[in-house]
Amino acid sequence: MPILSKLQIALNRCLPVLLALTLSTAAPACLAQPEFVLKPGTQTPASARNARVPQWRPNILMVMPNRGKDQEAIDSSLQEVHGEVVEKIGEGDMTVLMVKVEQQYFAEAERKLSQDKNFASVQRDLVYRTDAAVAAPVNDPYYASEWHLRALNVVNAWNVSQGGPIVIGVLDSGVNGSISELQGKTYSGYDAVTGVEGQRDVFGHGTMVSTTAAANTNNGVNTAAPARRAYIYPVRSGFSDGSISASAILKGVKRCGDLGIKIVNISANGSPPYSFANQSVNSVLHTYFRWFHDTKGGLIFNSAGNDHLRDTNALSSYLIVVSAIDNGGGLASFSTYGRPVWFTAPGTGIYCTSSAGRVGSASGTSFSCPLVASVAALVWGAKPSLTNVQVENILKSTCYKDSSRQVWTESYGYGMPNAEAALKAALGL
Repeated sequence: MPILSKLQIALNRCLPVLLALTLSTAAPACLAQPEFVLKPGTQTPASARNARVPQWRPNILMVMPNRGKDQEAIDSSLQEVHGEVVEKIGEGDMTVLMVKVEQQYFAEAERKLSQDKNFASVQRDLVYRTDAAVAAPVNDPYYASEWHLRALNVVNAWNVSQGGPIVIGVLDSGVNGSISELQGKTYSGYDAVTGVEGQRDVFGHGTMVSTTAAANTNNGVNTAAPARRAYIYPVRSGFSDGSISASAILKGVKRCGDLGIKIVNISANGSPPYSFANQSVNSVLHTYFRWFHDTKGGLIFNSAGNDHLRDTNALSSYLIVVSAIDNGGGLASFSTYGRPVWFTAPGTGIYCTSSAGRVGSASGTSFSCPLVASVAALVWGAKPSLTNVQVENILKSTCYKDSSRQVWTESYGYGMPNAEAALKAALGL
């Protein structure tokens, strides 16, 4: 069953009338220029000693049993390290046990379970942070000021296609779907922290990310977004202090995969070497990332982070990491970069709407990431028969490269998406 059919009953409000076919017959001149050149992406590596070690939920280990291990052996191993199962996530080979271990036994339990043949993966329930600067409220119309639409060649892309009704799962602080920019655009959602259905934004970050990706467009209010016909499935995975937990992300990825959602955005990360790209630190999460990509045919977009550090973790085939550029075409002063980066996108002065309905100019890889996810949604919505790998390849092959025309760089990955070129490639035009 198509995702929109499966989720229709969960829509929190009636769908709006379909948007007009074009935003305007006379787009502002500043948005009509398709060519945007990236500067050569040469960076001086920052010291990894500046990296901030993430916190973790006290006394909790995320443990994946090995295939074929019987329950008695698993129970015996957990009892040996004074572990108590307080929650079970997933089933079969995707089973994750949330194991509570008192502090005096914690380090030893982590060591022993990591070496125990009964278990495939063991990791702490790390708590990361969202990757955004503070938004500055302003009060004037914003469409003509959205330089990122010009940079991504979105306005010209809309003359090719405005996409279709695809769903983007936003794993963040939650979403306020009642604001004008998201009315009729959000499903009821899921709270992965409390385990209940529904939507709310406990920090405000998730609403800003969602309007960046899929704001109501051509409605005479606030801002526009590349994937103007996309919908948002909110997954609250974070807390009121702006942090976000690994276990909630895991549950959010599983929920989106089970519902058939094909695009997930995670605008949060940790400092290298503790970023999501680190398969050792995030071994359990990576099992779910791989499952979402390889089994469910989806794409996960992840912000690179705002520490301006070089990430030496490997490029992943199932975690699309996005860096940020400024409006001069160079790597943003705050953006983390390095081996895991797939793409770059505008990340400074991005207009979006807060959970209170106010528009602000925000900066961070938190916003470059949903812009790339939004372009992917625009392409995939225009041609739903594409596979996730085909969407990846289309974005890679049609990107704006830096001025040296390198295939891949640590600053920009494969480059910055060109929405018009990507749509034409997808549709065979």
